[in-house]
Amino acid sequence: IENIPVVKYVAVAGKNITLDCPGVNERSLVETLVWRTSHTIAEYVNGLPLVSNQRLTLLGDNFSLILSPATASDTAEYSCLLNDRHTPEAIVDLLVQDVPDPPGRPLVVSFTSRSVDLSWAHSQDPRNAPVTNFIIETRIGENGDWEQEPPIHTKSSQASYQVTGLQPFTVYSFRVIAVNKLGQSQPSKESYYFVTLREAPTGKPVTTIAHNTSATSVYISWKAPPPESILGEFLGYRITYRPRDYHTDDVKEIYIRDSTVESTTPFGFLW
Repeated sequence: IENIPVVKYVAVAGKNITLDCPGVNERSLVETLVWRTSHTIAEYVNGLPLVSNQRLTLLGDNFSLILSPATASDTAEYSCLLNDRHTPEAIVDLLVQDVPDPPGRPLVVSFTSRSVDLSWAHSQDPRNAPVTNFIIETRIGENGDWEQEPPIHTKSSQASYQVTGLQPFTVYSFRVIAVNKLGQSQPSKESYYFVTLREAPTGKPVTTIAHNTSATSVYISWKAPPPESILGEFLGYRITYRPRDYHTDDVKEIYIRDSTVESTTPFGFLW
């Protein structure tokens, strides 16, 4: 409607808001009155207030409209029409702001053994307060607890982030929460699982026994390194041996392709 003043209201979803009827004062003689958006939502007829749903209250003294509580779907332009008029004194423009909508499922753009680059879609609904930042939640393993790892709070509304400090050869998934001044959205759908890259083990076996069993053989047993130090698929062991006084060509190796083995008796030594 052109050339009609606009009165703006901003409300918070979940709280009550009262919309005054423009042009009504204590001297107004009101026989009929209608509140409309795209359709009639409240009216005063034959001395009785009528409303379209139980969240609405039409006051009988000043004909203000109370929304209790307001929801994001109440965002609209309202008209208050007195005594069968076709044009309101002013348009009541109501914006009900809410917490953000959930972001889209985060996508794994790239990853290494210790980090992952995430990106997600997020459309800013004009009814909601602007997003200020995001919270990234981490789950380790396919059935891990989302509260096991501390959440990551980004510093901006940019819909991408590099998560660092991950463990090699570990299953991860992530989900994202949007934040604005009114609160937090529901979590997004979780990202698809992925496994970080391998690294060389940081732990090493500890030799527990080493003695000769013959003139050309030695019995060796050891304790496996801690599982968390493997940093990849545990394939087995490599045993390197050499004479005490040795040259490079004297070094020999034995490969044991079984991670459960913890002893062996190599032979062929020369004493």
